[in-house]
Amino acid sequence: MKRFGKQAIFVYLLAWFIGSLWMMAVLGSGSVQGKLLGIDVSRYHEYACFGFAGALGGALYGLRMFHEHYHDLTSQWMYWYFMRPILCFGSAIITIVLFESGIMLLQVGDSMSARISIAFLTGYGYGKFMEKIKALTTTFFNGNGTTNGNGNGNGNGNGSEPPKS
Repeated sequence: MKRFGKQAIFVYLLAWFIGSLWMMAVLGSGSVQGKLLGIDVSRYHEYACFGFAGALGGALYGLRMFHEHYHDLTSQWMYWYFMRPILCFGSAIITIVLFESGIMLLQVGDSMSARISIAFLTGYGYGKFMEKIKALTTTFFNGNGTTNGNGNGNGNGNGSEPPKS
């Protein structure tokens, strides 16, 4: 990968890192009120904070990987670096929604700082988050593997093959 591409990745991740910190401070200060692009900001500012906390974690992890693998970077990794903060933004919000709904259980305080911490960890550990989501969807949609989805108890539990006779 050419030097310009590596510099672009670094600047992009750094912008997400600093921008996420800045936006969390702006949203936390309460200075943004009213509607922004048709969205009532006061109603959703906490979720935006969670998203930016996730993006912060994703950008920090991306910067760490960029530093550790600078000499090994190829152009195929550019997409990973560019998508990571965005995917982590959304994943962090969904993590908090899953905790608030009771679908995912974790013994954490109900404070804003506890939820922001979880959102940050979701962004930093995005790969582990995706593994957890995969396990949750397997459990949620396939149960404990004793049925094939029709309730007759002869399925293999993974939903990818027909039941064995």
